[in-house]
Amino acid sequence: MRNLLLSLLLLGVLPVFAQGEKSPEDGFRWKLIGRVFFDGGVFMNDTLDFGHAFHVNDIRLGSVVTIGKGWDAKIELGYGNGKVSLKDVYLGYALGEHRFRLGYQYEPFGNARVGTANYRFMQNATADNVFGDSRKLGISYSYDHEWMNIMAGVFSGGDMQGNVKMDQGYSLAAKFIGRPWTGERKLLHLAVAPRFSSGQETATFNGGVPTMLLNKSENGFADATLDGVINQWKLDLECIMIYRKWMLQGQYLFSHLNRREEENFNGQGGYVQASFLILGGGHNYNRQTGMLGNPEKGSLELLARYDCVDLNDGDVLGGKLSDITVGMNYFINKYIAAKINYTRMMPGESSPLGGKGFDLLQARVQFNF
Repeated sequence: MRNLLLSLLLLGVLPVFAQGEKSPEDGFRWKLIGRVFFDGGVFMNDTLDFGHAFHVNDIRLGSVVTIGKGWDAKIELGYGNGKVSLKDVYLGYALGEHRFRLGYQYEPFGNARVGTANYRFMQNATADNVFGDSRKLGISYSYDHEWMNIMAGVFSGGDMQGNVKMDQGYSLAAKFIGRPWTGERKLLHLAVAPRFSSGQETATFNGGVPTMLLNKSENGFADATLDGVINQWKLDLECIMIYRKWMLQGQYLFSHLNRREEENFNGQGGYVQASFLILGGGHNYNRQTGMLGNPEKGSLELLARYDCVDLNDGDVLGGKLSDITVGMNYFINKYIAAKINYTRMMPGESSPLGGKGFDLLQARVQFNF
């Protein structure tokens, strides 16, 4: 708790000093950002006796800075699971449709980089959590055009917040987005994202119930740890369709590990989700990032998602897992939203925590600025 208070104090005090250094000539501007989630839920028909819980989750506080023409920077800290951690920490430069970024950031792979406050459901799909990637230290480039995006980067394979060692390995990631059909309240987004990594001896895939009410140690319904890894190839195929008040999104993720002595490993997963706006003018798509954001204030949204993961391959029995989730979101205003999700979990017989299905009803009030 002491670290949390010191971090929040630091982020709160820095902009005060920065405000005194504003200069019209230099174009220095800053903005304080943050978020907090109030989550509650109850598990039903589960044999593991998770019961019910109420948590304050994913507390964030940070600052976004614009420096002169084309330069920007961001630093953000988060508090969750009893510890303070770094989130986005980077320096960026934009030149027309070209953007460069150096620092701690998401790779252009998976859906997690859309940000937890913009998830259509309370939690990202399990398939994306299992095969997607966390933030890495690296340099990235992106090109933004009306009907296409190109993103690529080189990243360290090490954990910036763990024990840093000299031989950290590396990863190469890219994403290619095409928008062959665009217009007012309509869109077809097609994307492919390959990724290669080397230098990490161990690879871990872990996923479970799409909730923040459980910590990682008790949520390993799909779990595989593989040693003797030579390198890893990943592929992400993505589709987003928007037509008036309807939205359809799907991803397929695949991972192939080459290993020294053991058999190579293949894991896969994917999801498809749909939403309809009962109230509100339309869905919010960010062309620059190729990601979906929250709809406008006053929107009332109905959602449904099917999600599945398969970590069984040969002698490796990491488990199969699938779930069906339905939900409703109400975006009260620009800063406050309320969400409710009902999930039916369906673990496979090879799941490390058992193979019996159960249900979860959870709700959230989120505040972000």
